[in-house]
Amino acid sequence: MTEVSEVPESSFKEQLVMPFYIICDASASMSADLPDLQANLEELVTSISSDPVVEDTTMISIIAFGTEAKTLVPLTPAGDIVTVPTLSIMGGTSYSSAFKEFSRRFPEDFKRLRAEGSKVYRPCVFFLTDGEPTDPGEWESTFQDLIAWDPKTGTGNKRYPYIVSYGFRDATEQIMKKIAYPNFGRKLGAWFMARTNNVRALLESMIGTIGKTIISSSYSIGQGEPELMIQAQPSSEFRSGNPDILE
Repeated sequence: MTEVSEVPESSFKEQLVMPFYIICDASASMSADLPDLQANLEELVTSISSDPVVEDTTMISIIAFGTEAKTLVPLTPAGDIVTVPTLSIMGGTSYSSAFKEFSRRFPEDFKRLRAEGSKVYRPCVFFLTDGEPTDPGEWESTFQDLIAWDPKTGTGNKRYPYIVSYGFRDATEQIMKKIAYPNFGRKLGAWFMARTNNVRALLESMIGTIGKTIISSSYSIGQGEPELMIQAQPSSEFRSGNPDILE
């Protein structure tokens, strides 16, 4: 990894960007929870955009998925987000669709940011779901095909993301771990599994933790040691690591 302190002085003119992608389950089982999820996402955008340091170094994108996936908010500074489009029910729980949409969007975002002269850190994906995938088997092969990286052979996705997975209701701990701890990469992501009937409070807690992670990670740039600083949460197990500048 190239630390900020090691970058030549002339390079400091380049914009440093930490990209964060929030992937939200909008399947039928989430129908009663979508208003609360919507409100918390809007609060997250407001919180990030109100901090000038964070606003200057981070960009966020929001992707919703069900049977298919859709980018609701393209990768952009939070302050440029006028509104978070209204979440609507999107059918089943296809994890494959979520990973396909991210894998379609990030290369485009990376190319655009590099063309603008920005240095781009390894992206972080926050994956929120309340259920098991309706495409078992398929999602795992999609994940390996689109996300995985093999440093020994130099094949796959060199710009793979760190992933923080949040599961609740009918989601399983085993699958959340598979997503957060893939069989590639030098560093692990993180997973959070919850069993509670108070989904409203749970969503507030999860989105709040995402906001703290984004804010803390952003401030690490100014301290000269850019780091993905995943914030701990009750009844969770986390790992953290340093995000890489992508070439």
